[in-house]
Amino acid sequence: MERELACEIVKDLLPLYVDGMVSDVSKKSIESHLENCTECNEIYHNMAYHLEMETLPTEVSDIKRFLKKTKKMYLLYGLGGLSFIAILVCLIVDLAVNKGITWSLIAGSSCLFADALIYALSTCKKNKGCIAMAVISIGSFVLLSVIQITRYYLIGTGTVWLFRYGLPILLLWLLVLWLPVLTRTFLKWNIWDCIAWFLLLVIIGNYVTKLIIGDYVWNDVLHMQGFIGNALGEVIGIIVFGLIGRIKKWRK
Repeated sequence: MERELACEIVKDLLPLYVDGMVSDVSKKSIESHLENCTECNEIYHNMAYHLEMETLPTEVSDIKRFLKKTKKMYLLYGLGGLSFIAILVCLIVDLAVNKGITWSLIAGSSCLFADALIYALSTCKKNKGCIAMAVISIGSFVLLSVIQITRYYLIGTGTVWLFRYGLPILLLWLLVLWLPVLTRTFLKWNIWDCIAWFLLLVIIGNYVTKLIIGDYVWNDVLHMQGFIGNALGEVIGIIVFGLIGRIKKWRK
């Protein structure tokens, strides 16, 4: 009876022993018992094995997460370094050839725009579409302004087209891009319906763009030749992607 009682006590203490939460006196007593009791020793090894198997995936996931974060960090640092070198080379060449800062300002702004977009996509975990569109919206406006300033004020060519054509067209096409992203994010449309919705907005965007620049008037919209040249491909895409979206919903 004494050994059975000792075994029962050891079995109750084994979970604490495996976790290292017993006193030194209890630890020595348990280890002494395990040396002489095959049954308790087997139970102990089973507990230790399961604890190791539960701990191992956590450690592995931490290592994988660390390696992924390190890889992403080196990628971003590498892109930043390459962009810095590219901007510096453009600036040196521009100063040597043109005796001033002209086209290198556009090249540098383009590199920074691309880096900001890649950084946003790499670091953001939620709402990537909206964050990417926010970067694209701000970056496009800045880049368009830099192009206007560089061409008209620094190079001395062209006209002041930014407010007459640039901003209206930019806002129009940003709206074309934003609407499918917002639809996808908040209304939870499937990707195929969003593509079809985007193509419909592209048709509208093409017509409105040509109206802004004075390429044609509203009556030209009704002509079949204009429709084939400006909207036929998009209409076919709308039908195809719309059908795929319906099939995906039916299968669910």
